[in-house]
Amino acid sequence: MSWVFNCVFGAAAACLVPYWLWKLPQGRRYRAGILQRLGFVPHLPTSPRLWLHCASVGEAAIPRRLVAEIRRRRPGWEIVFSTNTDTGARRLEELYPESRVFYMPLDFSFCVGRALERVRPSMVLLVELEIWPNFLEACRARHVPVAIVSGRIGRGSRRLLRVLNRLWPHLWDGVRICCARSREDAAGFRAVGMCEEAVCTSGSLKYDALRTDFRPAELEQMARTFAIEPGDPVLVAGSTHRGEEAALAGAYRDLKIKHRRLRLIIAPRHIERAAQIRAALRSRGFSIAEKTVLDAEQRSAPEDAVILLDTIGELTKCYALATCAFVGRSLNPPGGGQNMMEPAALGKPVLVGPHTGNFRPEMRLLRENDAVLAVRDRAELVRELDRLLSNPDQAGTIGRAARSVILESQGATERTLTKLEGVFRQAELSREKGRVHPA
Repeated sequence: MSWVFNCVFGAAAACLVPYWLWKLPQGRRYRAGILQRLGFVPHLPTSPRLWLHCASVGEAAIPRRLVAEIRRRRPGWEIVFSTNTDTGARRLEELYPESRVFYMPLDFSFCVGRALERVRPSMVLLVELEIWPNFLEACRARHVPVAIVSGRIGRGSRRLLRVLNRLWPHLWDGVRICCARSREDAAGFRAVGMCEEAVCTSGSLKYDALRTDFRPAELEQMARTFAIEPGDPVLVAGSTHRGEEAALAGAYRDLKIKHRRLRLIIAPRHIERAAQIRAALRSRGFSIAEKTVLDAEQRSAPEDAVILLDTIGELTKCYALATCAFVGRSLNPPGGGQNMMEPAALGKPVLVGPHTGNFRPEMRLLRENDAVLAVRDRAELVRELDRLLSNPDQAGTIGRAARSVILESQGATERTLTKLEGVFRQAELSREKGRVHPA
């Protein structure tokens, strides 16, 4: 099956080569880590080593508390990170400066085999869901135990993984434990063929990694840079996708008629789109101030400017400045949503669009506690924002409910570590017996 998958994956990759060659000169994301994606990752010495994979920038911070606890409990273990994107790599380097970061190899058996022989991990952790059959098979063949943490599985992934499991009956053999974020996700992993005993519900590590407050001094510089005065209402639109920025800017223009001091901060999910967003909004008559330009020129934004956050790692701090927060990839189909729990943890009233299918457990939890507002379109977004901005007490009630949801949901790190303890011991025993990466 490995060679069959190599052929299928190779055919798909061949179809994408012309597109990749066309995009290659256009952005760093298409050039980054080419050799590492072919398996030429750092060649590391033999030692107890945990390979932790975070697919992109959105997953980078999720295991932060887990990593800190593993380091405290197992100081002799080295932790290395892989990712699929250049923004993910930069974020991992910021969050874990003491760790090596490299790109995940393409899922050809010769690429993943080469990478495993170079990294020589004692154990692999996959954050949320990142299933690559050849990688799992290569880990199994080398007796490298694999665990999934904060595991989530959507309906689309279930259909694909059911097919893969039928074609590849040993797909899950190398996965020792799957710590799902919810009972629904746990049922999904069992439904795609994972062993009943291997699946448990430990909760979402996202909750433990979330900041629930900032000291005022931590926010003063950013507020000055954005020319936000005390008392100014601020709308932060985080992790926006194509088409949402124009809708938000239009809503902002409508709201400014009544709320004259309102400020808008837009943080696109993919910062390489910043130039497109800037051009699109300027063509509609908006003044734009980019965070990178403000930092380089050491000046503050004009008071009438829309702020474009084109940096990585500062969205949480922007949410802390917010009066209301809108979380993107939710207004237009197909959507799927982005992490709405980050502003919720800071006690902000959170608004999302109708398309949040990738975050069903989170949305259910927030809705059960009246801690989120789901709007159907731009007109409804304007109405709900106007209501919140006109009624600070009501906005505060929603924000406090959201923060309480997060505080009550924390604790997944300890539950996950308890489940992982047996896998760590198995990995250590395998190393002692010389079974991992035999010479």
